[in-house]
Amino acid sequence: LRRVSVRSLVQTAIIILLTYTLISLFSGVDFSEVWADLQTADWSWLVLALLVSPLAQGSFAFSTMGATTATLRYYPVLILQFALQFIAVALPATAARIAMDVRFFQSFGVASGAAVSIGMIDSFSGFVVQVALLAVILLSGLPGFTQPLFSSTDSTSDSSSSSSTPSLIALSVAIAVISLIVVLVVPKLRRRFSGRFRSAWTALLEQARNAKGTLEVLRHPSKVLEMLLGNLGGQVVQAIVLGLCLQAFGQDAALSQLILINTAVSLFAGLMPVPGGVGVAEAGLTAGLQAIGIPSSIAISTAIAFRLVTFYLPPIWGSFAMRWLRKHSYV
Repeated sequence: LRRVSVRSLVQTAIIILLTYTLISLFSGVDFSEVWADLQTADWSWLVLALLVSPLAQGSFAFSTMGATTATLRYYPVLILQFALQFIAVALPATAARIAMDVRFFQSFGVASGAAVSIGMIDSFSGFVVQVALLAVILLSGLPGFTQPLFSSTDSTSDSSSSSSTPSLIALSVAIAVISLIVVLVVPKLRRRFSGRFRSAWTALLEQARNAKGTLEVLRHPSKVLEMLLGNLGGQVVQAIVLGLCLQAFGQDAALSQLILINTAVSLFAGLMPVPGGVGVAEAGLTAGLQAIGIPSSIAISTAIAFRLVTFYLPPIWGSFAMRWLRKHSYV
């Protein structure tokens, strides 16, 4: 038995709010229309999206290489990125990435404290790029950055792009506020994040010499640039893949809108204690696409196609990547 507290009441209220939001999001959707959209999709665009999607891992590999001054070969680091897609099915993306990075660098003789530092630097650089992208897109209008990604003619999303900007800003702010509240209020999440911080801090103190050597990478502009550009390239590729999936259903959107939706959803889904953000990511993508004027049925179909291309299918070849890393004693 547990005593009712203000914390438990607030936690329950947040769960009810999220549930109500999801129900409201999907209640007015004609799922027969969604099924019809999926059946009439131009599969050539979806195949192209599936082929372009691995380029994101190719870019993220440069970020991992930039997080350390150790000499690494690109191919094993690239295989590591594909293996991350396999274990992300069972673990939240951030936790999976840090754990795999630590094991990977330990195989090169890096001390545990230094390996933790490298994994944290790699993950933090990705977080910095995501926040920077959101800030740049929301606070500035880059020339040509708001044009349709593929179509040269006016589309539904293009005609409503100017009016949808406040909706996107409001959606991003709402996601940020909800994420902060969830982390602060939900005891499990708060303990998990505080526990990670304390363990990372302890590891840095215990391995002060190793950590100091690891953090030397931040004094190398080329390494910092490699991390930032690697993460930036990965985010842009994922946004392009989202645009390809949208194009398969006859719709288009500006690159800035696609980046904003993908980045905001990635940040939000990463905070949820759900492996791979299953359900949360789909709902966020649907809400974001609807905010830029995409019809609800097409928004849901695009979200399903995008997640299929970037999350549900990659673990198939990610399992082979994991086997390769184990066979060659990288993890």
